[in-house]
Amino acid sequence: MSFVPSAALSGPAEASRPRARSALRRGAAMLVGVVTIDRLLVTGLCTASLAFFGVAYSISMHDPEYFSRRLLASMRPSDVDPIVTGAIETAPSGGEAMPVAQIVRSPAPVAADFQIVMVFQDEAILATSQELWRVKVGSIVPGLGKVLAIDATETGGTVQATEATLRSVAQ
Repeated sequence: MSFVPSAALSGPAEASRPRARSALRRGAAMLVGVVTIDRLLVTGLCTASLAFFGVAYSISMHDPEYFSRRLLASMRPSDVDPIVTGAIETAPSGGEAMPVAQIVRSPAPVAADFQIVMVFQDEAILATSQELWRVKVGSIVPGLGKVLAIDATETGGTVQATEATLRSVAQ
């Protein structure tokens, strides 16, 4: 019996198979060299970032207040400091005004207690021995009543109220 190589028995297709396998291995090695794990991670991260910012931009263009509403809805009322935010807390009874300290004057001022310090445009500054008052037309001043008119004159000015009229005296 004589020895016949297997390549001769199977024909030309079988003889080229080892070359095709080696070419496939070389192509796979080149592909593995081009596509590595770190490149896949960077590409995935870039794609995810672009998708995230694209969605956020699209939402903000269609509904500009969306993110603000979501943030405010997630905050509990106890987390909001009214001093920092400038908010005014409403009374539990539903809309009562906040209590304010009242000024108590031992003797109530009378018209003779006031002096005109300055008149400018439609405002005046009045003084008593204990207080300064900045008044406009329509202001209510204890001892004078409602201010009806404020006029600037060469000697200072005139403040006309319902209970009295004050005039500056040139010094």
